[in-house]
Amino acid sequence: MITGFGAVTCWGSGFEPAWDALTESRPAGHDWLPDGAAGEFFAAPLPDDYRPIADIPRNLQHMMDRGSVIATDAALQALTMSGLGMGAGDARRFAVVDGQAYRAPGQATLFVPYGHVVARVTGVRGPVAIEGGAEASGMAAIAAAVRLIARGDADIVLAGAAQALQEPLLDHFRAQGFSAKGPARPLDVEDAGFVPAEGAAYFVIESRAFAEERGASVLASVAGVGATFDPIAEPLATSLANEAGRAMQAALGNAGYLQNQVDHIVSCADGRPNLDAAEAQGIMRTFGRHAYYAGVSTVAATFGHTLAASGPLSIAYGLETMRRNAVTPIHGFSKGREGFELSYVTEARDETVGCVLVNSLGLGGTNISILLQR
Repeated sequence: MITGFGAVTCWGSGFEPAWDALTESRPAGHDWLPDGAAGEFFAAPLPDDYRPIADIPRNLQHMMDRGSVIATDAALQALTMSGLGMGAGDARRFAVVDGQAYRAPGQATLFVPYGHVVARVTGVRGPVAIEGGAEASGMAAIAAAVRLIARGDADIVLAGAAQALQEPLLDHFRAQGFSAKGPARPLDVEDAGFVPAEGAAYFVIESRAFAEERGASVLASVAGVGATFDPIAEPLATSLANEAGRAMQAALGNAGYLQNQVDHIVSCADGRPNLDAAEAQGIMRTFGRHAYYAGVSTVAATFGHTLAASGPLSIAYGLETMRRNAVTPIHGFSKGREGFELSYVTEARDETVGCVLVNSLGLGGTNISILLQR
């Protein structure tokens, strides 16, 4: 059961400004010169006026870099929403699972992983795990959290991921031809790369018994998880449509759901033609005729591609669609690719949403789909 979540995007702290940006179909990104960088990049960093939540202890701030600050901000938001306090982690059955931030090949790893910082701030004494999977690592963390709960190894898990941008990472995306020179247009015939972005999202996930015992308000349940690996995918390539569809089908099978029970699909499409096409075709293979009816949207055009945090931010969006019974458009979308006849969301509208499928395809073959049920 998900009882709380917190988010940070290029639009600021909290999901309210992010939802406004989605509803108004604002594009992510601008020319940006990171500290110490040799040149400008088109990216979606945190806003200049960003200020994290005030609850971060001063005695820990000295060890926190840009990424760990936004991770802690989102995690503390999640605890507050769930009705838990700063000391909630002082229990042996409280765990943290964190998605490893995306790093460029050869780039130094994190001295203190964000999940460890979050665990220190919240006083967690249970297990702390870090999940890999490139940009699917955040979704892998949530899938791992659900498994911890299902096995009875924890009562509460704080799970998610954060992503900060550095010059080596931006150079890597530019060299690989991944990053766009202007606003991204996911799923569109004119898609030409993603906009690298910073962001974070964390969730409080509890066992049903524990949530009911403490009288927590439940936002949604995780009805099914599909987590697969594609050994054929190259390290800098995503899976093809058959493997993308296999993760979606696994999530439906895990939940025991039929395709027509899904009201909305949150795509991981970010503007890379190969990834967008593979996921779109995977949706059609999995959903058949129902692909014409379940609305398809993505947050990557408005949030940018937040890499490790992209899956968790998509889940945050999915939770909000159910809470508000509304969906938001894909910024910049004009026409889908030939042969991919999906129900693209092109305008903000009210819509009854009770079940949402969220997808994440990571470079190197990690594919995760998560089914949320009101």
